[in-house]
Amino acid sequence: MPTTDPTPASSRGAHEEYLRSLGLPLMIVPSTRCREILPRSAGVSAGLAVFASGLSALDRSNDYAVALLERVGEDSPEWDLIGFSDPIILLLLLALVLFAAAPVVGWLVARVVRRLGRASGSVVGLASAIALVLVAPLTFEPHDGPGLRTTSLVLVGVLVGTYVGAGSLVRWAARRVRRELGTMGHMVARVLPVLMLAVLFLFFSAEIWQVMVALSWARTFAVVGVMGLLTVLLVAITTRDDLQDELEARAPGRELRLSERINILLVPVLATLIQAVLFACLVFLFFVFLGWIAIPEATETRWTLRPTEDLGGLLAGVPVSVTLVRVSLTLAAFSALNLAAAAASDAAHRARFVRPMIDEVVHGLAARESYIRARRRG
Repeated sequence: MPTTDPTPASSRGAHEEYLRSLGLPLMIVPSTRCREILPRSAGVSAGLAVFASGLSALDRSNDYAVALLERVGEDSPEWDLIGFSDPIILLLLLALVLFAAAPVVGWLVARVVRRLGRASGSVVGLASAIALVLVAPLTFEPHDGPGLRTTSLVLVGVLVGTYVGAGSLVRWAARRVRRELGTMGHMVARVLPVLMLAVLFLFFSAEIWQVMVALSWARTFAVVGVMGLLTVLLVAITTRDDLQDELEARAPGRELRLSERINILLVPVLATLIQAVLFACLVFLFFVFLGWIAIPEATETRWTLRPTEDLGGLLAGVPVSVTLVRVSLTLAAFSALNLAAAAASDAAHRARFVRPMIDEVVHGLAARESYIRARRRG
């Protein structure tokens, strides 16, 4: 949950944490974000260091298994003699333990750093960064798992992400997902009935099944990606226009840095996209269920002129076909695009779902002004 709205006399730290809870980390001045890079990245760096070590252990176990396979063959009785004391099994178990421990270690380090001062937290953050770069390459062979170059690039990504406030945005998005799940009923009741008139006709049309059965998974995801990109562009353009009009009406002449303008636009865009993704997931599950009960294999074979293809791998036992999944994915992406169009054109939808997001941004700008006044007092 967001922190309590700080009073004008609150410390700068309270204002900064409040801005982060609103999903506005770039409202914090760059100098403060630079000083806090190491303490705030300590937990992520420590967790990734443990995870990288697990990857190295898994890769080393695989090397032992490949070497044994090349030496004795696939049907050799030596495979039956492998026990818990064998390096293959020990390294595999170690990898599983490290994978499970990585998020726990990251969480514990983050909690410890929050209880320390900035200097002590920076020391812990520096130690975690060094561990991320060196532990996995030095503990195992250089060719096992991520090497020095890979871990160095990962560390750069962690530090850049910490500077721009990626962790704050992720936590804000998680809270937003929980919040939007509570409002999905109102959205579905308003949008789904009208959408179903068009989408149901497409779902029971043989032409879309004939198109999707001939597509590979790569082309299917490309189609979904194009619709997703159109959704993002539509949401970004309409939200930018709404924000510009709102800022000119409520706070003309307000000067914002480029990063602050991006952050202000990013918050309502992400909120709208979260709505669209959740709605698309619901539509996908609905069509998979509807196709399972309403379209038997004989009908699908008659439409596609091909025998049905079952899912493989871990989903081999699921009683739906590959074509049904592809059709459902495409219609779900189309539904998300339709929802974004409704947010841009439907006045009732905008008043119910978009207007509160704009008000949240205006509230965030007021929090920024309070933060600036607190910095001036300091």
